[in-house]
Amino acid sequence: MITILELANHFGLITYVSSPTSIQRKIINDDIDRCGVELMGNFTYHNKDRLILIGNKEWSIIKDLDEENGYKIFHKLFDKGCPGMIICQGLPCSPFIKKIAEEMDFPVFGTSMRTTDLMSDIIIYLSDKLAKTTKIHACLLDIFNVGVLLIGPSGIGKSEISMDLVKKGHLLVADDMVKISLIRNHLIGRAPESISGMMEVRGIGIIDVSHIFGINSFKSADRINLAIELKPFTKNLKVDRIGMMTDYIDILGVRIPKIILPVSAARNIPEIIEVAVTNYKLKESGYDSAYEFEKRLKEIQESKKR
Repeated sequence: MITILELANHFGLITYVSSPTSIQRKIINDDIDRCGVELMGNFTYHNKDRLILIGNKEWSIIKDLDEENGYKIFHKLFDKGCPGMIICQGLPCSPFIKKIAEEMDFPVFGTSMRTTDLMSDIIIYLSDKLAKTTKIHACLLDIFNVGVLLIGPSGIGKSEISMDLVKKGHLLVADDMVKISLIRNHLIGRAPESISGMMEVRGIGIIDVSHIFGINSFKSADRINLAIELKPFTKNLKVDRIGMMTDYIDILGVRIPKIILPVSAARNIPEIIEVAVTNYKLKESGYDSAYEFEKRLKEIQESKKR
């Protein structure tokens, strides 16, 4: 949760009405209330915990309200659960709004920004700030514009493989620890602030990726599309030889396709990962190599029967 004061400071809002207690109101909902229907007296579908934005359309209703009706409506709008009101486009705070806000210890702010622009910016800001988050030990890279999460046991070489992929032109998002947020049903990964842009290479220590490999080798955040689990190669390790089955990993309630990749000294893992990502993109575009292989086998078997 964040406070209305944090949001006001972030967007540089003008203060119309505030107090030490009102500016500490919590914002718990990333939706915005354009309260045109409520200003006409209909509160059937009113959400009390949404931030209120007032633009030209709402103002055209407000200026025609008589004082008695206006008091009734704003006493309902200025609920204890509502974090505050922002009056946009340089519109003034009318005397009766200011009076009710002071009576109810309700924060009111102003801005010269267009209502639609501010609304979209606030939704993006709140979606990020209020998102469910988790942290996992992994590496996250942008490979061919696909957000790839590398997972596996400690010491298997995730950082070294990531470094090789960065040297091949792919982008590092996070090494060792990935902070994942659920934003609008998408998983967005980034590095914790303390290690952002950094990578640990055993035997060398901490390196700054953008300084060593160039500014274009690092990406601050990326959507997670695919997980690749690195496992030590053993004779007993069961893997899908053809690729007909799809495995998944669940993160914050979202299922992400997962590939299990055996790791051994004889395998060029960075190049295999590139092939795996390319194959994933082909599947997303509608071409499945495993299905085409199975189809070919069936056609050969049918031809032999004739």
